[in-house]
Amino acid sequence: MEKVEGPYYLLNDDLVKNADGGSYPEFEGRTVYEVIRVEDGIAIFLEDHLDRFFRSAAYLDLPLPATAESIEDRVYRLIAANQVGDQNLKFILGKTSKSESVLWIFFTQSIYPPKSYYEEGIATSLFRIERLDPNIKLVRSDYQKAVLQERADKDVYELLLVDGNEEITEGSRTNVFFVKGEELYTPPAKAVLLGIVRKKVFEICEKRQIPINETAIPVEWVKDAGGAFVSGTGNNVLPISKIGTVAIPTMNNPTVQTIMADYAEMVSVYKEAKKQ
Repeated sequence: MEKVEGPYYLLNDDLVKNADGGSYPEFEGRTVYEVIRVEDGIAIFLEDHLDRFFRSAAYLDLPLPATAESIEDRVYRLIAANQVGDQNLKFILGKTSKSESVLWIFFTQSIYPPKSYYEEGIATSLFRIERLDPNIKLVRSDYQKAVLQERADKDVYELLLVDGNEEITEGSRTNVFFVKGEELYTPPAKAVLLGIVRKKVFEICEKRQIPINETAIPVEWVKDAGGAFVSGTGNNVLPISKIGTVAIPTMNNPTVQTIMADYAEMVSVYKEAKKQ
């Protein structure tokens, strides 16, 4: 069951009071979802998230009962009703037993990395598992249970997924990047969920003229990496200091530090523009 937080949520265009023990929508068949980070009352890069959400819905032939513009209006109505400053917002789209399309928008439990993780890096571990339909945000409880258990067992913040070719594809909830020399490497688009922060990293690299390569990442690259980081809605650009037992010198890598600083500035500029 989803953890719904705050006094209100939205069902299509209806603002509904989140009563204790209240009934939430029950979906039949596959559903798609999207998670958006709200900072200072602003839904960060909402337009990019909506574009991906509409593509996910089209993939499953789920008609969306709203336009992008109306969803944006709903998001800010919910932010205002719940008086939220910083928290994750979640969309779930699916069909009920009556074959009606329902868009459920609510605030969910949000735990963000502490400041020390950005200053010291995170510990990660390799996990041999493959996600089905990697380009689409499908709700998959079996996958979620497996990665949660593995993260707990290995006592790490994130898992780097390894496929049958012994290649790293992505994080369990993030995209992953490696630095070799002065160039950046990340798995190809066809093999991963195309994260919104991933997209922004590409924009930063284009602006900074940092070479970025979409290519298979063999597990053996880990021992020679000059730096590594993950990107994601709840994590922003988060440096990796350790993969398994291998220490990664990310915190001394100028390429990673530049990308982290530029992304933080990009978010700041976006928020200021939306507040005007």
